[in-house]
This record gives sequence, C-alpha cells and structure tokens, in this order.
Amino acid sequence: MTKGDLLSWAEINLSAFTHNIRNLRQHLQPGTQLMAVVKKNAYGHGAVQIAKAAVAAGAEWLGVHSLEEGLELRNAGITAPVLILGGVPLAQAIAIVEKKLTPTVTETKLPLALDRAARELGTTIAVHVKVDTGINRSGASIEDIPHLLHFIYSLGRVRIGGLYTHFASADEPDRRVTETQLQRFLEVAANHPELRFLHAANSAAALRFPETHLNLVRVGIAMYGVYPPPATEKTVPLRPVLSLKSRVVRLHWIRPGEGVSYGLTWTAKTDALMALVPFGYGHGLPRLLSNRGQVLIHGQRVPIRGRVCMDQCIVDVTTVPEVKVGDEVVLLGYQGSQEINADEIANWADTISNEVFTRVGAGLRRIYITK
Repeated sequence: MTKGDLLSWAEINLSAFTHNIRNLRQHLQPGTQLMAVVKKNAYGHGAVQIAKAAVAAGAEWLGVHSLEEGLELRNAGITAPVLILGGVPLAQAIAIVEKKLTPTVTETKLPLALDRAARELGTTIAVHVKVDTGINRSGASIEDIPHLLHFIYSLGRVRIGGLYTHFASADEPDRRVTETQLQRFLEVAANHPELRFLHAANSAAALRFPETHLNLVRVGIAMYGVYPPPATEKTVPLRPVLSLKSRVVRLHWIRPGEGVSYGLTWTAKTDALMALVPFGYGHGLPRLLSNRGQVLIHGQRVPIRGRVCMDQCIVDVTTVPEVKVGDEVVLLGYQGSQEINADEIANWADTISNEVFTRVGAGLRRIYITK
C-alpha cells in the first residue's frame, strides 16, 4: 500500500533523520559515543525503522524505556547495544540476559536476579548504574552508590558497564542546576575510574553543555529535528523528520449562524466552506487544537473549526476556492512554502514537542521516505 491509497498517514523522512544524527555526532566532543533514544516507538516515528537508521548513521547505542521495547529491537534483528532506561521485572531476568540487553540498576535486587540468570545460562551480563544527582525521580542516591557498586562487584556474573545520571533542567536558562548536577556526578565517578562509560547529557545538554558529553550522550528529541526549548540555541543544523498528512473527504457550505462538530462551539458569521479531514485525536491531533489549530491545504494555512473529534476534524477552507475532495492536508510538516512545526502545535496544545510526537497513534500508517 502506498500513501496514494491512504486517507491519513505519517510520513517519516529518513534522509532528514540521518542528516540530524550525523550533525549531532560532529558536534560531540572527540571520543564521545552517541546513544539514539528510541523509546515510545521512537517518539512516534517507528522504533525498528528508526533504530536501524540510527545505527546505519553511526549511533553506537540505542536507548529504550522498557524490556518490551528492547525485545522488539532484538526480535527485529538489531544487535547494537541497547540500554533499558526504565525499570524491568525481576522475573524477566532470563530474557534480559538471553537477549544481551543492558538494564539500568538502582538497587540490589535486580543485579542479584541477573547474576542467577547469567549463571543458569553460563554467561555474563553488563549493567549501567543510575545515580540521582538532583532530579529526584529515579536512581540510587549518591550516598547509596558505594554500597551498590560494591554489592555488584561481589557478584560473579554481573559487570558494571557504565554509570549515568539525568539532568533536571538542561533546557532552562539558568545553568546552575545542570552545573551542580554534573559536579555531583563527576565526584561520584572519580571514585570509580574503572567504569567504561559515563553519561549524563540528554539532547539539551548535548547541544548546550559540551562539558557534559563525557564519553556517551543520550540524544532523543534532537534526532527528530526539534531543539529542546526554551534556552537551546540552534547551533546544530537539524531537519524535521515527521509529517502528518490526510485528505479532504467532504466539502460543504454552511450558512451564517450554523455551527460545526460536537457542541457547535464555533458558528459561522458568513457563508463558509467546510472541509472534513479524517484525522483526529485518535491519530495524534491534540483535542486542545479545537478552534485553535491550523492545517495546510494548497500551501495555505486554514483554521480548525469546532472540536477535534476522535477520527476527524473540520477546517475552514472558505479562502481556498480551488479546494476539492482528495486534496492533501498537512497537519504537521511542509506544504509549499508554509510549515506547521511541532513546536507550534505544542504551543497551541500547551505542551511540548515530545508529547506531540508520542501522541501519534500506533495504528496510523507510517510511510518512510528518503529525499
């Protein structure tokens, strides 16, 4: 099936993605490796396809949130190192070891279960230990790190491949929090020079704080062509990767005083031409774009009228007299000289671009292009 057979689809530009990976790599300090974060279906872009493209473009590591996401990559034949950033069930220790995934460790129960699984399978497993330096979300406390590392070293089948932390506000104008967290992390790491990988930088830190690169960075949103707001300067050329597209399926005129969609929250003041677009919040268009958002038709911006529905929305094409059923509608991306980007949609929906991407429905057909 091609996009010509579809009414609504997501279009992922792998050439733009490769461009972003290569430019990000060039920005890193010498000797620093890149982890491509492909959690949550690669921020809606499609985990397997994006992971393969990332490795082909030079990413040495892949990052996922869950065991299930890691298994998806392994079952697709991807052999690159995969770090599981979130927690994993102790009962799945065998699967983690069998698939050579790298789990995050923050306490003693998981490494003990992994050691038993590795003994049963006659192998070893590497883990990364996460330390909480101030985000107060997950990770072992700085005070607990010596005991945790000593415990892992006492196990025969588990080795520590890396130590990492996560910044709370690397994208904020005030640099002091990030600088303090980095200092805390480096003080912990200085006591363990034997650890191979040290990593702290997310996209914002990778772009703004070269001193945080260490020897591995974890890049998420920037790979997909978005600069983390609000303080990130556009120092690395990035191209948007994802477009969301649909088609006009119905055109009809309404008279003054008539409304559209649930609740009739918008009413026409003059005769108005309405276009029905089969793309709604079930596909990933935020409902908060009701009476606020815009789409592109014939290279022109036209407003969304009324409430966004689960499977469709209505737009006002009164100013586009040449419109016809079957015409392409761009909800995110370029059409002609106009663009609607993820930051703009996020602003309309009072959220961030990360959420705009991860809202894209798993059932929406994804078309991969190179151009």
